[in-house]
Order: sequence, then C-alpha cells, then structure tokens
Amino acid sequence: MQWHSDNPALTNAFAPVFDERDDADLQVDGTLPACLSGVFMRNGPNPQFEPGPGYAYPYDGTGMIHALYLDAGRARYRNRWVLTRELQEERQAGHRIYNPTFAPPPQANLANTNVLRHAGKILALYEGGGPYAMDDALATIGPHTFQGRLAGSLSAHPKVDPLSGEMLALNYDLAAGTLEYLRVNAGGQVDRQLRFASPWPGLIHDIAITPTHVLAFLCPLVFDFSRGPAAPAWEPQRGTRILLVPRDCTDPGQIRWIETDPFFNWHIANAHATGDVIEAVMPWHDGYGPGARKRLELHRLRIHAGSGRVEDQALDVHPCEFGRINDAWLGQRARYCYVGLRDPRPGETPQPGAFEAFARYDMTTGAKTVFRLPAGQTACEPVFAADPQGAGEADGYILSFIHAEHDERGRFIALDARDLAAGPVAQVSLPRRVPAGLHGSWMPRA
Repeated sequence: MQWHSDNPALTNAFAPVFDERDDADLQVDGTLPACLSGVFMRNGPNPQFEPGPGYAYPYDGTGMIHALYLDAGRARYRNRWVLTRELQEERQAGHRIYNPTFAPPPQANLANTNVLRHAGKILALYEGGGPYAMDDALATIGPHTFQGRLAGSLSAHPKVDPLSGEMLALNYDLAAGTLEYLRVNAGGQVDRQLRFASPWPGLIHDIAITPTHVLAFLCPLVFDFSRGPAAPAWEPQRGTRILLVPRDCTDPGQIRWIETDPFFNWHIANAHATGDVIEAVMPWHDGYGPGARKRLELHRLRIHAGSGRVEDQALDVHPCEFGRINDAWLGQRARYCYVGLRDPRPGETPQPGAFEAFARYDMTTGAKTVFRLPAGQTACEPVFAADPQGAGEADGYILSFIHAEHDERGRFIALDARDLAAGPVAQVSLPRRVPAGLHGSWMPRA
C-alpha cells in the first residue's frame, strides 16, 4: 500500500519507502576498505500507513532499520520495519490506528530513533517506549526488558563504555516528572537502577559519560500536561540544569544538579574529566521552537563540579547536529568530533534533519575540515567505523547513507576520517533510496 502526503516532514528526503528489500552484490565505485567487515545499521521514521494530522519529524513514524553488510569489498543492502506490537495491530487492521506524538492518544512505541549492539543483542531504541530486540537479518525478536527489570521506557541514547562494556542510560517519564538511572553490565544484566525526581518534566535525549559520572542537560523545554497532550513550552527563565550522576550511584542524595544559563541540547558528542572539571562538546541551541530558536552552534562547556561554575565556549557558529566521535574514546579526551553540517547551496530549501556536508573538528588545534556533497544531495548522521589495524583515534572511516533529490535510488558513502575533504573512498549504489533518518551504529564482525 503506497500513499503520498504533502506534509513537509513526509516529502523529499523524508518521504517514506514502502518495500522491504534484500539486494546483494551491489555496485561499488572506488574500493571498500578491507577493514570494513561488518554491518552498518541506521534507524529512522518510516510510516507504513499514512499518518494523521500533526505528523512531525523526528518525533513520528514507525522505525525502519536500513542495513549495509560489508565483507571483502562486497556490499549487500537490507531494510525492515521494526515489528512493534502497534505496527502489527495496524497491519492486521489495514490502516493507521495510532496518532502522532503531539496529537491526542493513542500513541505507539515507534522504535525509530537509534539502533545499537550490546551484550550480543541488537536493540532498536525509542525514548517513548521500551527497546525491541532484532537479529542480524533485521527480523524483530520482540520487546527487550532486561530480564523484566525495565518496566517503562529506555533512553534512545544510552552510552556503552568502551573500557568496561557497561551500558548507561537516563530514562525519563514526563507524566510522572521522574528520571531513572540505569546501568547494564557487559553481560546484559541490570546492576544499577535508581528513580528520582526531576526539577520539571523535560526530555533528556542524550547523555555523556566519564569514568566516574553520567552527564546530562535538563533544558527548559517543559511538558505541562495541563496544557494538552504533551504540549511542550520553552521557559528560559528556569535556566538549564546540569545533571551529574555517579556511575556507582545508589541513592538520590548522591546526585548533583548545577544551574546554568538556558540553552537547548539534543546530542552530546563526548565528555571527559580532568580533576573535578568536566568538558562536554555538543551542538548547542539558544532555544526551542519557532519563536525561540535562532542559533545552532558547536559549543564546549567546562563544568567545575566543585564550585558549580560553568564556562560556555562557542567553537563554531556554523549550524551542525548529530555530533559523533570514534566510540573507542567515549568518556575520554577525544581530539576529533564529526558532525552533520548545514550548508545549503544557493536556491536550495533546506530540510531540518538532513545535512549538506560533514565536518571534522580538531579539539586540540581548532582546525575544521569539511566535505560538501554535490548539489541536490543530503546526508544522515556521520558514523565512525574504526580501522581495527589502526593505532590512532582518527584511523577509520565516516559512513552514511546519501539522499539525492528526485532519485528513487540511494547511495552509501565511506570517507577517510583522516581526510574528509578528499571525498569518498567508496560509494555503494543502492536500488532504493534511504530516507533521511536518525541514528545508527557500525557493528564490526565479531
């Protein structure tokens, strides 16, 4: 069943695809590095049935995972919807049942925001519901509750510590006005779970980690349900609260809140600690919503945990989002940060959430390297795939799906992370375009 919508969140780069495919021996231009042996997976909204009024990217649309399997220079593509309970109900009914996020109930677990592997399991994540386990071929196994310990939602952005193998998350409950700290050990068992009150009901989309703490920002986007279904409001007079949770936390009294000036934040590229000073690098918004938001920049915050002083430094005023690093450096001092860069060409109408360029920032020297896509093309999040034979932080490749305007086919590119400006070392032609989406992971072959 195919349909068309004039909703801007369902057109151009965001228009859904309607077929599930499995295509092998795809055309490769250039040479896929031999070290890229594994699978690149990316999740994103892709409604199967035409949504009701109020559909908005990135909040809505049932998740579809797009996977590119790489081995010995060859590439295979596969895509599958995440078969949530709600999607199965809609398939049985033959039409939409569930409403968009900011419409009246009922709402669905969309499982559409992220996909990662931890403790041998592939999880499709959505912060408005629990995770779904998938197999390597993208078949849906079912809800994953961590042996019954997870009763509600799991964050869309847990962080996996590359040294300990632990997965750490902060989950929020807007209706209850609470947060939950969750730590899952390398074997997949929950060994820390603590619920505590939030200063106000707000979303925490992403976190960062250091060897001793989980860091997050509670921004003054307030969800007051007395105003209607989830209706968020930007209330800058509250300021932003910086949340520091000790990773071994067992009592809410150990949690620290630090007040600072208001800003909005979706993603944190990384954080590290030197003594009691935590540095975090992130895309930074000066507000949220049409009347409030004017600036989107890359910032570095220096948080003095002892005194509570916060230093906010703009690293670049060029709009960017989806900051990533080499995940082997998560929680440590990373030199390089990669972002999707907003760089529309003359005459183009940009779509929020799609990027015309990638940039690499050198946190030591301040140097910025940019790869710009040709006119009419946009990219998704830059995902770092490390070269297992490499010794340095930058030894690896930036992977992404590419959308070309007015083309029903798609592309995948691999860029040398050490020299983004040189352009792709390899491009894979896909039989079907991949809509602009959200987050993904490189999963090397074990």
